Amino acid sequence: MLHRLGLAATLAGSLLIALAGGIARADDDHPARCDVPLGDWQPRAAVEAALQERGWTVLSVRSDDGCYKVKVRTETGEKRRVKLDPKTLEPVDGED
Repeated sequence: MLHRLGLAATLAGSLLIALAGGIARADDDHPARCDVPLGDWQPRAAVEAALQERGWTVLSVRSDDGCYKVKVRTETGEKRRVKLDPKTLEPVDGED
């Protein structure tokens, strides 16, 4: 009986470790997250100005996963969604 309890405890511990590892990897697999304190965010006006310099028309700006998520219309008329680092205003997640 004591052997079964030890085995059950070992299995339960292994399961918790496996689940915790999976949770940690889930964050690593999400490169589009920005980790910038709110005090370091540039204002929305700076986001709009930076994108207008590219020749883009800003359709909407919101925050998502700690990043700015912006819908724009490019100079060719194409609608795009871009995630920007709120401190540097550089695109994240491979988007341009």
